[in-house]
Amino acid sequence: MTEESLFLSFSGIRVHFRVVRPDVPVHSRVMLLASPMICAFHWRKLLPELSGLGCLAVLVDLPGFGQSDANAPQDADTRANLVWGILDEVDRSLDAPLSLWHLAGHGSACGTVLHMGALYPDSVKSQIHITPVFAVDKSFRKPEARERFYGDNILRPGGFRRLVEQWAGFPMDDYIVDRMRAPLTRPGMRRTFDQMLRCAVTPPRESVGFCPTMALLGGRDPLLDEGCLAQVSALLSGAELHRLASAGHFPMETHSKALRDYLRGWLRYND
Repeated sequence: MTEESLFLSFSGIRVHFRVVRPDVPVHSRVMLLASPMICAFHWRKLLPELSGLGCLAVLVDLPGFGQSDANAPQDADTRANLVWGILDEVDRSLDAPLSLWHLAGHGSACGTVLHMGALYPDSVKSQIHITPVFAVDKSFRKPEARERFYGDNILRPGGFRRLVEQWAGFPMDDYIVDRMRAPLTRPGMRRTFDQMLRCAVTPPRESVGFCPTMALLGGRDPLLDEGCLAQVSALLSGAELHRLASAGHFPMETHSKALRDYLRGWLRYND
């Protein structure tokens, strides 16, 4: 497989993405959208499997996060249109207009995947929601709560490691934690993180509709409380649900084999 790191600019907002081309003929297209806590790097363990299946994979850093510029608005409509702009450009560069995409997202980025499906349903082959979180605690309506969370859990290295390992359910190697934290401490990120939390208090309005959909839930994910489960049931009605019993919130790092197995079966069935 070959991998290329690219940026696209939309009205002065640069969004980072990677295009991974398989060594075999392209059979399908998969977009993997990172959440605020990860970036394109964290999908790396899935790429050999996707390449072997003939998948053209596009790994997108969530607008405002990862290597994307920190000044991106955090509303669902802007995010979804920016990511569709990237996929349209990939299709144009490959002379493959009107392609169908499997849309996959992690964590709170799953709300953007839902909105993408609602905007252009005829361009979506399926949706894959990995440890989805469709809204954060209502306490984040208060500016002081958002500021305290960022200060305690992002700016402080020890606080960030404790948060990541609590959510993961397992110890994490230094290089993984560092790759997660570094983009979140760039200039301008305090404001972007605050805006993201403020927007994330409200669940998405869209439900998945008739699109083939799979959700992978971490059995040890502390974010998967009763409220989160209720949102999954309401927004992903009819989805194929699977629980990774021993996984936390970052199965792409801790349970990549199980994640690859589910993706392999899903893509083969839906292609």
